[in-house]
Amino acid sequence: MRLENPSQTGYKHGMAPKSIPPTPLVAPQEIELKLRVLGLETEEALHRLARSPSLARRQPQRRWLVNRYYDTPDQQLRQHRCALRLRQTLDSPSSTDATSRSWKQTLKTAGHTQGGLSQRGEWEADVPEGQLQRAALHGTAWDALDPDDAWFTQLQPCFETRCERTTWRVRRRDATVVEVALDAGTIEAAGRCEDFLELELELIQGEPAALFALARELAARVPCLPSSRSKAEQGQALADGSLHAVTKARRLMAIPGEPIGGLAQRAMADMLEQFTRNLEALMYDDVPELVHQARVGWRRWRSMEKLLRPWLGAPIDHTPLQPLLQALGQQRNLDVASTETLPGWADAWPGDAAVWADGAARLEQARCQQRCTVRRWLTTPATGLVLLQLAETLWHMTPTSADFTRRAARQRLARWHRKLHRLLTDQSGGAIDLASLHEARLLAKRLRYGSEALASAMARKHQRETARWLAEATEWQTRIGQARDAWQAGACLEQVGASEKQVYFLRGIGACMDRHAQALARRTPS
Repeated sequence: MRLENPSQTGYKHGMAPKSIPPTPLVAPQEIELKLRVLGLETEEALHRLARSPSLARRQPQRRWLVNRYYDTPDQQLRQHRCALRLRQTLDSPSSTDATSRSWKQTLKTAGHTQGGLSQRGEWEADVPEGQLQRAALHGTAWDALDPDDAWFTQLQPCFETRCERTTWRVRRRDATVVEVALDAGTIEAAGRCEDFLELELELIQGEPAALFALARELAARVPCLPSSRSKAEQGQALADGSLHAVTKARRLMAIPGEPIGGLAQRAMADMLEQFTRNLEALMYDDVPELVHQARVGWRRWRSMEKLLRPWLGAPIDHTPLQPLLQALGQQRNLDVASTETLPGWADAWPGDAAVWADGAARLEQARCQQRCTVRRWLTTPATGLVLLQLAETLWHMTPTSADFTRRAARQRLARWHRKLHRLLTDQSGGAIDLASLHEARLLAKRLRYGSEALASAMARKHQRETARWLAEATEWQTRIGQARDAWQAGACLEQVGASEKQVYFLRGIGACMDRHAQALARRTPS
């Protein structure tokens, strides 16, 4: 099974979890694909799912689950990416049954997660009266994790989830068995409460490809995003107030002995997660940085797609994502104009303060309207279907491809660097046109993100060269971007019907900054 590739198992975001002891060689494995349902009430989601061909003739089961998660005061389990919980299963939401058979104790260990698909160790045991039992952990990964029971004696409840679970058991002719579960409920942690609506597809028997095939069928009816966060991770994030926080790129380090393809795959998993987590958070928060980081995540992904094009096979069709990407771009333009560009140039405005304030108010109103547009496209099934395709592409990647070497990666980055310098170097001494500057900005981003992703895997003698490329690409991205922001602010003001004087004022600033960038470009060494 692809997910058991030794270069992948046990790592997430490029770094090995803190001091994770080896799990037993033969361990029960949970393999599931998790999807976050967006923009629907529970009954509407159930109605749509019940009409899917794979579920239409199957009788669903409905249960109510209470999950209580435990950790030490210093969160040792969280640091090791493990979860220990007690689960009570009830036949009705008002049931008070607490018999010995109604509680299960479950230990889940760190595993491999990417694009919503996870594989990890899982051990379950019946326990009486809703109390943790150390005896039920004998013969599991806990023996290596906490050999002297120092942690077990400190365990305490840290958060709780309650949900209604509706399940369908799907059996295929090829003997594949998948359990589909729709969980609708709440997480309670540190005095906070958060609703959730999730689809979980668990592989009971067969290959993970079956999860993606069934997920595509369901996602065509129910708007959703691939989600890599377990309920334990969500509860922990809710407790510390970071559930809908901005997700930024993480620095990835090459693992000794890992092929560069393995690092590239982990980098793309991080990029997809940055994109999808910020998109999900946009449904709940208006923070402008969420839009920015979602777009950064997407540009990072596209940069790696272009870098790996000779080895990825058939190009991925992103056309269904274009409406969302365009909406995000317009939202970002409005955010920057309203929160950065206008405040930054307000003191230089020579006209009436009331005119400036009117333009700012119009931009703010447009920002609010655009957020509704972004959320509308997020809750379109086509968006989730493309993201599922990206997740499946990531899963199919082969980290050990003999053709993709450090040398091949460095040669492609070097080619981008030479092209960037050709764009920014004026051989004839004349002005560099704005179209070339815009193309240079896009190329600078591509060079930056490709260099960042693979820098740690380069041979030592080439790491300084890669660092120089990264520094130059970042500098040019910033220089050209400042001029673009002024132009975009003028365009946004024109679109919202602001004063012509204010529009021309911002355009004039953009033109001056463009000339400055052109002058710097002429002095760029080749």
